Amino acid sequence: MEDKGYILIVDDEEDILVSFKEILEDEGYKVDISPNPKEAVEMVKQNDYDLIISDLKMPQMTGDQFLKEIRKFNNVASFIVLTAYGTVETAVDCMKHGAFNYISKPIDFNDDRTWSMIKEAIELAKYKKNKFFYKNYLSTLKNSSDIEGIITVNPLMKEILDYLKKIANFDFTVLIYGESGVGKELFAKAIHQLSNRRNKVFLPINCATISKDVMESEFFGVKKGVFTGADTDRPGILELADGGTVFLDEISEMPLDLQAKFLRFLQEKEVRRIGDTVSKKVDVRVIAATNKDLKQLVKEGKFREDLYFRLEGIKIEIPPLRERKEDIPVLAYHFLEEFNKKYQTDIKGFTEEALQLLVNYHWEGNVRQLENVVREACIIALAKKEYIDVSCLPSYISGQDNSKAMIFDYNLAKKLNDQAFTTKYLKNLLTFTKGNISKAAKLANIERQSLQKLLKKYGVDPSEFRKE
Repeated sequence: MEDKGYILIVDDEEDILVSFKEILEDEGYKVDISPNPKEAVEMVKQNDYDLIISDLKMPQMTGDQFLKEIRKFNNVASFIVLTAYGTVETAVDCMKHGAFNYISKPIDFNDDRTWSMIKEAIELAKYKKNKFFYKNYLSTLKNSSDIEGIITVNPLMKEILDYLKKIANFDFTVLIYGESGVGKELFAKAIHQLSNRRNKVFLPINCATISKDVMESEFFGVKKGVFTGADTDRPGILELADGGTVFLDEISEMPLDLQAKFLRFLQEKEVRRIGDTVSKKVDVRVIAATNKDLKQLVKEGKFREDLYFRLEGIKIEIPPLRERKEDIPVLAYHFLEEFNKKYQTDIKGFTEEALQLLVNYHWEGNVRQLENVVREACIIALAKKEYIDVSCLPSYISGQDNSKAMIFDYNLAKKLNDQAFTTKYLKNLLTFTKGNISKAAKLANIERQSLQKLLKKYGVDPSEFRKE
């Protein structure tokens, strides 16, 4: 059964407690009641409530005093104040101290706004709980790891990190395999930080971004006067990184003629600037990375076999994000936390449906793509409800673009398809009746009030279908 929420009702009037409990339980909520706010404080300490609904005027403790007491140890559970006529001002004051909202007595359970308020309050608490859980989880992961920047709970990834620690101080060349966006540079930097070179330069270079015409001069440097524009001696990347580490991403893009010179550098640990006659010894560790099959490139004559064997002294293969799905929620909340910190915002978290969609997606662009999706979703959430739901996600992830969506969870897939069907049905119905709700309800063979609830639930506005 779906967990709709755990509610505590506090009111000194027994009849209100009993009737309120029955109504909420009939709607599928789990409900506790208490006539005494002092007793209720202890109940909140012992139970994980999503929502606390409290009367404002009680003899043992007022509703605002009760709220302040709760907020000393619980900032997650939502709080709704029950107020009678004449105490609305006090109820509004409670909202300034952390109450979600207030409901005026007598409570109208036929009013959709009452149920909407309760639902939104519970959703907010659940977002906060998830956010709080993952924030603590992330903090634990970061504090327990001596590798900066890599966040993972995946067993294979943890094995790779343990392996990095073992090989970091051996100055062998390392070749990192992995799809674009898996974080190859982070792993290269981790090796550098774990090694004896950590206090020296770490120089990352993407071979795909350097023109092949100037790649040799970029790597080895230029002697003054060797060609027009060479006004001074200019050291290359390998010379600048002396004592440290050079990370060469997309090494498969290195031209064949330069590969021979680079192989000689790996063997001799010497660089000679273009136009110079003297070589210079340098102490540089090389870590290379590629998202291509170098062995296949060797067969095709696009990569030197001797360089390939020289590079593959130590090989590390980073699994794609889709093969370590348990990392996705942790990383999603990490990027959410980074966004909130950078822009001083307070996005509350992800709905369960949105998070499940992220977990189920294929992630062709891996961690980098996930980061971009979360950042864009945060921006959309700021303009809406300040939490990330399915509507904040790109259509190719949310399921609106079925050619790219991969949803394996049966209940989620069913729910999304039900939503799509109902939304389309309601729009077709209102198009036919030109926005006339009574006529639409009659055609649909349901009560007018039930149709109104459906329209509100699925965000369909009848006024959009009315024509003059």
